[in-house]
Order: sequence, then C-alpha cells, then structure tokens
Amino acid sequence: MAVQVDTLTSANGLISLLDEEERELQFYGLTQLNAVTDRFWTEISDAISKIEILYEDESFEHRKLAALVASKIYFHLGEFDDALTFALGAGDLFNLTETSAYVQTVVNHAIDKYISLRSGSDDETKISPIDARLEEVVERMFARCFETKDYGQVVGISIEARRLDVLERALASGDTRSLLEYVQKDCVALINSIHVQAQVQELLVKIHLQFDTPDYEAVCLCLSKLNNPQKTAEILQLLIQDDTNDSKILSAYQIAFDLEANATQEFTRAVISEISPNSESAADSDDVNDATPLSRIKSILSGNETLKLHLEFLFRNNKTDMKILDRTCKVLDSRLSLAHNAVTFANAFMHAGTTVDNFLRDNLEWLSRSSSWSKFTATAALGVIHHGQVRHGMSLLQPYLPEDNTSTSPFTEGGAFFALGLIHACHGDEGVLRYLQDALIEYQGQNVEILHHGACLGLGTAAMGSGSEDVAQALMNVLYSDSAISGEAAAIGLGLVMMGTKHESVLNDMLLYAKETEHEKIIRALSVGMGLIMFGRKQEADDLIAKLIEEEDPLLRLGAVHAITMAYCGTGENAAIRKLLHLAVSDVKDDVRRAAVTGLGFILLRSPEQVPRMVQLLSQSYNPHVRVGAAVALGIACAGTGSKAAIEILEPMLKDSVDFVVEGASIALAFILIQQNDTFEPKVADVRKRFSEIIDNKHSESVSRFGAALSQGIIDAGGRNVTIGLTTSDKQLNAPACAGMLLFIQFWYWFPLAHFLTLSFKPTTLIAINKDLKAPNIEVTCASRKALYSYPPEMVQPVTQAPTKVATAVLSTTAKARRAAKKSAEETEADTSAQKKPASGKDEVENMDTDGGAKEQADEGSMDVDEGSSKGGADFKAQKKSRKPASETTFTVTNLSRVLPYQEKYVKWSANSRYVPVKQGRASGILLVKDTTPDAPEDLIPSMLPDRPTDDEEANADSEITELHPPEPFEYPFDSERS
Repeated sequence: MAVQVDTLTSANGLISLLDEEERELQFYGLTQLNAVTDRFWTEISDAISKIEILYEDESFEHRKLAALVASKIYFHLGEFDDALTFALGAGDLFNLTETSAYVQTVVNHAIDKYISLRSGSDDETKISPIDARLEEVVERMFARCFETKDYGQVVGISIEARRLDVLERALASGDTRSLLEYVQKDCVALINSIHVQAQVQELLVKIHLQFDTPDYEAVCLCLSKLNNPQKTAEILQLLIQDDTNDSKILSAYQIAFDLEANATQEFTRAVISEISPNSESAADSDDVNDATPLSRIKSILSGNETLKLHLEFLFRNNKTDMKILDRTCKVLDSRLSLAHNAVTFANAFMHAGTTVDNFLRDNLEWLSRSSSWSKFTATAALGVIHHGQVRHGMSLLQPYLPEDNTSTSPFTEGGAFFALGLIHACHGDEGVLRYLQDALIEYQGQNVEILHHGACLGLGTAAMGSGSEDVAQALMNVLYSDSAISGEAAAIGLGLVMMGTKHESVLNDMLLYAKETEHEKIIRALSVGMGLIMFGRKQEADDLIAKLIEEEDPLLRLGAVHAITMAYCGTGENAAIRKLLHLAVSDVKDDVRRAAVTGLGFILLRSPEQVPRMVQLLSQSYNPHVRVGAAVALGIACAGTGSKAAIEILEPMLKDSVDFVVEGASIALAFILIQQNDTFEPKVADVRKRFSEIIDNKHSESVSRFGAALSQGIIDAGGRNVTIGLTTSDKQLNAPACAGMLLFIQFWYWFPLAHFLTLSFKPTTLIAINKDLKAPNIEVTCASRKALYSYPPEMVQPVTQAPTKVATAVLSTTAKARRAAKKSAEETEADTSAQKKPASGKDEVENMDTDGGAKEQADEGSMDVDEGSSKGGADFKAQKKSRKPASETTFTVTNLSRVLPYQEKYVKWSANSRYVPVKQGRASGILLVKDTTPDAPEDLIPSMLPDRPTDDEEANADSEITELHPPEPFEYPFDSERS
C-alpha cells in the first residue's frame, strides 16, 4: 500500500528502506523520498551517501531515480554544481516542463555552465569538451522554447552560447523582422567578442537579404560594423539607379545620413571612394540644389549636409541667456587666469555651434586681459562656437593664423590651429589635414612647442577615427621630439586618429615610449591615447590591460583604467566593472582611484538607473578623489535624464568641504539637468540658484567657482538646444562623443582639453527634409503638456532698492500734545469758514440736498462694494485656489524646432499629413520625408544662415532676416603680444 505522503511527519521510515537488500523496496523508498524531498530534505540529507551509492551501482535498475533525489537534496543544500551533475545523471526523469524552483534553478545553472564552456574561445576547435548530457539538456530546453514559441529566449541564449545555427533557426521561425530588429538594437552591442559580434552581423545581413524587400537601412548598419564599404556602396548604387523611384532614392539618402551619424570617418570615406573612385571629392561640391542623387549621397556621407542642417537649427533657435554670462563675467576677477578660463569655457559652451560670438565683441576689454595659455584657450573657443562651419573655417580663423610661415603670437596662433580642428571635428578634408600637417614641419623656433601643441590637437580632432597612417606618422615625429608640451598633444592626437582601430604597431610604439620618457605629461597623454585606440574592442583589449595594470608606474596603471573604460564603454560588462571597483578601493594613487570610479559611468551609460545605487557608498568615501569620481560617473551615465536618485546624491556634495568635489558635483548636475526646466524637474531652479551663489560668494574657493561657471555653460549649452549624446539616435555608441567626454574630464590636468566637450553635444531637433534636401514647413503633434518641454525662463536681474528712511521715534506725551493742537486748529478753521459762508437759503438747501444725496449715494455704493467684495471675493478666491489652470494636452511641433529626448515618445505624425517619413519609429534627428502630393507647390523654410560669414551689409539689406545673421569675424585685442 502506498504511503499517504501528506500525513507523514518524518522521513526516517522511508530512508530505512534504502538499507534493504530487495531492489523493489529500495525503488519504493526512492519513489516516496522523491515525493517528500521538499518537506524533509534536512532529514534526507543525512542519508545522501546512501542515495549516491545506489546511483553509482551499475546493476541498480533505477539509478536515474537515485540521481534525481540526490540532485534535489543538493539543490536545497545550495550546492548547485552537484545538483546539476546528478540532474544530468537523472536523464529523462529530469522534467524540463516543470515550473518548480528546483527545475528552473538547475536549468539556469546548466545554461550558464554551457555558455561559459562555449564562450571560452573564439575558435570552435579550442572549445573545452562539453558533457553530452549537458548538451542534451540544453537541446531539450531549446526544443521546449520552440514549442512554446518563446523565440526571444532562444535568441538570447544562442547568442551567448555562440550557437549561430540555433539563432538562424529562431530568426526564421518567428516574426523575423521584429526579431532582427531586437537582435540588432538590444543584443549585438552586448556581445563581448568582436569575432562573434561580426559573425552575428554577417548572419543578420544574410537573413535580411533573403526578403523580397530587404531593410537596406539595417543591412548597411550591419555592414558598417563589419567594415564592408564595398557592399554598402553597391546597395546605395542599387537604390539610386532608377531616377524615377523617389522612395528608393529617399531611402538611400536616409541610409547615408545614418551612416554618417553611426560609422567612422574611415568607413564613410571608403564608401565615397567606392561609389565614384574617379570623381572629385564631395567636399568640393557645395551646391546640391541641382545635383544628382549620387553627388548628394557623397555630400551627405562627407558630413556637409548634416553639419549645415545642425548649424541652421542651432542658429535660428539660439536661446542663450546673456544675462547669466554677463553677470558671471562681472563677478569673476578676469585678472586671474582661472577665472578668465571659466568665463571663456562658459561662453564657448553656451554658444557651441551657434556661430554667435557677440559676447566676445561686447567684452573686448575683458578679452584683452588674457595672457599666455589663457589666450590659447580663448582663441580655441572660436572652434567651439563655430563648430561645424566647415565651409568657412579657414576664412573665419584667418586673422589669427600665422602669416608667411612666421609666428608672431604663438599662443593665439596655436589656439587657432586647435580651433580649426574643432570646427572640422571628424570631418577634416584633405586641405585642412594637409595644412595642419605642414604646420608641424614648417614652423620652427623658440615657441614652436606652443604651435605644435595646437596643431597636434587640431589634427587629431579633424582626422578622428580616420586611421590615417600619414597623419599618425606626422604626430609620432612630434612625439619623439620629447617635448612635454607638444608631446602631450601628439599623444592625444595619435589616440584620436587611430581611435578604435587597435593598431598593433602604434600601440607598441606608444607603450615603449611611455616607459622611456621622463615627462609625466607625455606618459599621462599616452595612457589616454592607448585607451582611445582600444575603444570598443572589448576582450581584444584584455592583454594590454593585463600588462598595464601590473606596472609600478601609476601613470601606466591609469592607462589600464582608460583602456578598460574605452574598450568596454556602454557594454555593462561585469568583469570590467569588477576590475574598476577593485582599482577604486585598492590602488595607492589617488588619480587612478578617481579615474576608476569615473570609468563606471562610461561602462554603464546604457543603463543609468544602476549607477546611483552602485556609487552611493563611494560618494561618501573619506577620500575626496573617490567622491569626485563618483560624482562625475553619475553625471556621465545619467546625462540628460534628470535622474532623481542621482540628484539626491549630488546635491549634498555641493556643500562638500573640498573644493574640487564641489566642482565635480556642479559639473555632474549640469550634465544631468541639461535641457530640463522647472516644470519637468523642480530641482532645476534650486541648482541654477546654487551655481549663482557659489560664483557670487567671494569667499568660495576659486576651483569651486570655476566649476560653477563651467556648469552654467554646460546646462545651457548650444543655445539650450543640445544635450549630452553619448549614443546616437539609433542607440549606437557615439564614438566621437565618448572620446570628447573622456578628454573633457582631463581638464583636471590641462584646461584647454575642456573644449573637447563640444564633441559630446548632440542637437535635439526634428529636421525633416525632402528629396532635394530642403526643409518644408511641417507640423507634427506632441500628445503632452507644452510646459514640460519649454525653454527655461531667462534670468531676472535683481532690482536694487534705495534705502528707506527709518521713522523717528515719538514719545506718547508728544503725540498726545500734537493731536490736541491739530484738533484745536481744525475747530478754528471751521468757525472762520462758517462766518464767511453766503446766507442764501435756496443755495444752502440745494447745497445740502446735493451734498447729502451725494454722500448718501457714496455711502450706499461703498457699502454695496464692500459687502460684495467681502462675500463674493472670498468665494472667488476659494474657487481660484481649488481650480487648477487648464493645460493643453497636445500641441504642434514645427520643423527645425527642438524635440527633447524624453519628448520623442509623445510625438506623432498626423494621419493626413502631406509628408510621410521614410524611417518609421523615430521622431527626432534628420528624417527624409516623402511628398504624397509632389505636383503641388511646396512651402519651404528659408535658410537663416548667410552664404558667407563675411557678407557685406549691402548684400543682406534686402533680406527679411538680416538682423539674425551672425556677426563678421573679428581680431582679438592681442596686439600687445604681436608688438
């Protein structure tokens, strides 16, 4: 008879059956123990050895059942490895369809072990042998997922386990297009191996091309990651070969814009050369009004069209509050280099990309106070303000560049070289690159280091990501001159040019020279440069990291931190996070600890919600360098999100006793609250007020005031029309932005590097253009309150009130005497007037009637008014207090206007709109739109940008928007240096 399991109070009786010699009794005992394991596992665990003996007995027919019972016991004991081992021995008795905690835990452990074994090596032949029983469990799990159509789980496990055969089957079995999008956007970036990532991208391309109408945008994005410009060029040529098919041509234009935003400069140049190898460069053809689709694609890929549209948006929507800048300039003592630099950076950031330099023109006296490197920084600020003005970059900077190969003002001219690179950042044409390369050779003399410093920074910025061997060799020659000033810039420039290439020869030369030179500035810059070269290389950077992390020189260990930060940027890799946390708490050098904590922000920038919890304890560390690192990490990861958890951590740090901690907290808060207003985040007003208080307080430390001034510029950057964009609109890593952020935080050592932050600014706009690359008048609907996305109000200047006169104290006796005298005088005056009054009775009666009636009416009217105001006024106030003002739930957004990142999900295109976007699912950035009524005349938005920055007033006199044109270039008042 079967034992009633529910009535058992102990399992000792069942355990004793295992000692019987009859196999049937042992089988019966195991069967019953299997049913009561969850209740009596503590008792059964004492007899686990008996159960294992039965499992190991080859002659025992039911040894699989013994393995299942042993597996459950080990599960309850927390020994998951042993539980998995015996579960594999249970074979078919281990039922994967159960939903119990035991089955789920063991299956998860089996998958984790299978993945760890499969991912041990990129080479299939070097993978460790895997237990056939483990593979069988995983295969059964795959089969169950296919039966239940849980394709998402299959996709995730197959990618981690590197089972591309299963991945291909899953993509073909489910909703292929949606699964392809899921893999591309959410899975590929998390693959640690570059080799496997490339294999997955190739598989995605293969499946995409199997459709009758492939998604060429997704295909070209994969090809850019695979560095296959030939196939990309073929697709673009295929789309534009039929001039009459507007849909395909618009799709080709959209692909070109996306490639320009997501791919490297090296890749886009290769695509241009593949499209038309014998034609002139796209940069040479500025007029695209009557251009062919091929020439337009070349212009788009070269970045000309993107930069022009962004300049148009930033210029026409510039909302910079000059009162903030003027007040900061007035309060800070410009005679101090630190204060002068603070105002310079604030002005540059506020006007980044707007081409508006009115502040410099209106404050020439302040500008003339700059000296030496402050002059370098002030001149380089022009590159930030005119960022993207590639057509007129040389003409804008002509007054400041050297003439006839002769240097007369090295700091100004070096800053102009740097500004030229910032204007052409990531879009340096052959002319600009050749000009800067020649500057490294032609200029020699006493102050050549300063010129070379600016030229190296400008050359690296303009050629960023190009992988040019010629440019790298020119920078290497400057590096080997062993000058601390020029060598530092050359090392940074090398990292920018070779960014993400993992160039073995350059890396070896940089590492070898870092061990030979004695200049700390060069070693530190080489550490940053090596990190940039390893950008996005993930596990391929592990060998270099292992070498650097064991070095005795702390500056080389700093290079290990930068390599981890850049190689695993945006991946959320646990191993990288563990390494950084270990360095943050164990390294003996404060610089290494600070950089390690800051690196957490880069690695977790795709999941900002995790960072506040991770760095909360670090933000309370006794070490101020760790605290400031935690603050900057929060700012980088949570940039533009308005994270309340991050603000809660950072606000107390504004009152820290250490000046550079206040500086870091201010900058981090500016990152987080950029483009936020009081309606969306009430803390914005308090933070802005706190910045002003720090600057106004003359007793604040200079470093704290410097950080507050920088923060004022960052929070209002780009005329309040840009955000910190470390990812693109397609959720891909923005390599130039990540590099710019890494170099910006190096201002800790060298102030001019703060200008690199302009690379991290991303315009937040909706730019819809037609097939002629013109912006038509379009309106879309935003289903939310307009107040949430409006610009912050301008600063209200405090009104100075004249001092009020204090009333003189009067004694009570004096006041009593004055009242008596006044009463006596009034009585005397009344008697005198009565004696002079006419005796006419008629007039007296009429006057009495009139006066009395008027008085009575006035009294009655006054009573009515008072009564009404006392009753009705109270009711009205009560109604006003209880009734909130009605806010519009929807409003329209016009073309070329600001659309914030958190606003995008509410923006919808009208169903009856004349224009339809080619790329669905996106409501910001540059979008190609198809005209559904092409025969009707179009209402286009006229450009507000002048054809040339030096246009005469007479040429612009007939324009309706002449007053909006940016001012002409001017020369800095640095004549004293030239003389």
